[in-house]
Amino acid sequence: MSEPFNTPPAADLTALPASGPPFYTVSLVKLTVMMFITCGLYGLYWYYKNWSRYKAYSAKPIWPVPRAIFGLIYVPSIFGKVDALLKEKGQRGMPYWGTLAAGMILLALAPSLVVFVHGIAAGSRGGASAGLGLIPLGISVISTFAQFLIMLRVQSFINQLNCDAEGSCKCGSTFGEGVWAMLGLMCWVVVIIIVVMIEAISMYLSSRGL
Repeated sequence: MSEPFNTPPAADLTALPASGPPFYTVSLVKLTVMMFITCGLYGLYWYYKNWSRYKAYSAKPIWPVPRAIFGLIYVPSIFGKVDALLKEKGQRGMPYWGTLAAGMILLALAPSLVVFVHGIAAGSRGGASAGLGLIPLGISVISTFAQFLIMLRVQSFINQLNCDAEGSCKCGSTFGEGVWAMLGLMCWVVVIIIVVMIEAISMYLSSRGL
């Protein structure tokens, strides 16, 4: 006869994984549109939703918000989990997920490195040259686009893992996504103003021989 007040082992107290997909499902078309409209800010929401969904699925005590804010640090972790779960379900997995994660990190750091090198080069010349203010911006655009392509590839594997290859269950829009879209449009306005100001200042300094 078992004791009614026996405490089970700690392992028995661990919550069982919740039902539902392990990661965030979204169509590739919607992901593309939202990333463009929000000037890339949707990526932050994407990280949050994936970690939030994984927390519910795995019942692990993780914090989705910090993992979204510092998403770059946790890129290898989330990519590796997608690969592991795909293989756990008898699928092929996500090929070269480590390379994709390293690419995301390097691409995210590339604009800062270019700005740093550009600053040193401008200082060694004793002034700025017309048009050089657009170089860091161009690198940032290329870097962001390349990161987006990696994100699209990963999302295709996530949708496959969630048994929804087309991402059909998340094709609608929510109020929160509308807010992100408005913030993104504001960012686009700010970016355009900054570009115009940088180019104007660069041309002015060049005309003055500074």
